Amino acid sequence: MATQGIFFDVDSDVIRPESGATLEEIGTMLQRHEQMRIAIEGHTDSQGADDYNLKLSERRAAAVVAFLVAEYGIEGDRLTSAGFGETVPATSNDTKEGRQQNRRVELVLLD
Repeated sequence: MATQGIFFDVDSDVIRPESGATLEEIGTMLQRHEQMRIAIEGHTDSQGADDYNLKLSERRAAAVVAFLVAEYGIEGDRLTSAGFGETVPATSNDTKEGRQQNRRVELVLLD
């Protein structure tokens, strides 16, 4: 499941306040389904250097994991994080709208 509802400051892994509703939905889902394990995957657009985008996406995915652990008490071993930078675009990076769609966090059900 891809989400466009988790926002970060530009060139940062700081989660923006307007991400609250989406994170609440994810946190509540994980609390209700105690056996559920998910991977949090970060993605970027193609602006910037490949290595920078990869590291930024990794930091952003890790920030989401840390938030869910701290704010919702989700056990850390139920969550993994990975960053893919710009390597798995959802759509073309040729337009502003396409780049916006490529800046996303995806949730992947494990097991």
